[in-house]
Amino acid sequence: LTRVDLSINQLTGSIPTSLSGLTNLQQLILNSNQLTGSIPTSLSGLTNLQDLTLNNNSLGGSIPASLGTLTNLQRLILNNNQLTGSIPTSLSGLT
Repeated sequence: LTRVDLSINQLTGSIPTSLSGLTNLQQLILNSNQLTGSIPTSLSGLTNLQDLTLNNNSLGGSIPASLGTLTNLQRLILNNNQLTGSIPTSLSGLT
């Protein structure tokens, strides 16, 4: 399994930390749902992740600095949430 796309499904609740067990995952697309809670730091274990799309939800808290360890990440979309704080400097090293 390399792609999970559950966008526009009226999903509620938080992002399951169990997703970190999908070690071959390259794309996680959960946009346009009703997800709440924070972005799990466990997502940093998805070392093959290239695309993390979480926009248009109700996610809160800060962006985990641990996402900066995702060296394969090419696309990170977090707009239209309720995130707070600043963008972690760890993300500046991603290309």
